[in-house]
Amino acid sequence: MRNLKVGIVDDHILFLKGFHLLLQTLEIKDYKLEITLVESDHEKLISSLSYEELDLIFLDLNLGNADGIKLIPTLKNRLPECRVIIVSATSEPKTVREAFRQGADGYLSKTSHPEDIVNAVQAVMDKNIFLGPGIRPNKLDLKDLGKSDSALAINRYNAKFILTKREVEILEKVMQGKSSKMIAAEMYISKETVNVHRRNMMKKLGVNNSVRLVKLASDLNLT
Repeated sequence: MRNLKVGIVDDHILFLKGFHLLLQTLEIKDYKLEITLVESDHEKLISSLSYEELDLIFLDLNLGNADGIKLIPTLKNRLPECRVIIVSATSEPKTVREAFRQGADGYLSKTSHPEDIVNAVQAVMDKNIFLGPGIRPNKLDLKDLGKSDSALAINRYNAKFILTKREVEILEKVMQGKSSKMIAAEMYISKETVNVHRRNMMKKLGVNNSVRLVKLASDLNLT
């Protein structure tokens, strides 16, 4: 069983404390949640990233004077392996799309049941995208996406919305035939960080190698 270091960020103290207690009661296959960060202030959250090592963050979008969506790229840049699950009272498709565009891995409503949280954790830790009940990145029903696996169908249909800006930047360079080493030098990041972004893109888009990644990106006009 793997221990997951988990952070919770919400500016509503009662919800924050209650969610903290709820997470401690959940039984998740293969994972044990270790709550190491519980924060209501976005500035304290950012400062804590210099010493916190997190595997998973539950993030509210309305943080008082801060926009949670704008925090997602910061979290992803500081902690590229960390998964981000949005927990919000907002389920507007436009907001959902923007959250995934900025790098969210999952999206839950604050009316979700505990089993939805369990499913979300299992999905995102397997590097899949998770949409909770009632959460849609557009106004289409899943049945409109065909008979294929619903998670993969959502990923392919909304591919432009689930890649982060950083991933799109790297994808453009991959499509130019550049190696991870070349991309790392051009973007002033490590080669391993580039490879992490490559793996994340392939997982999100349901492909298992760079050739298929480039072909799918070309077919869907992602860059």
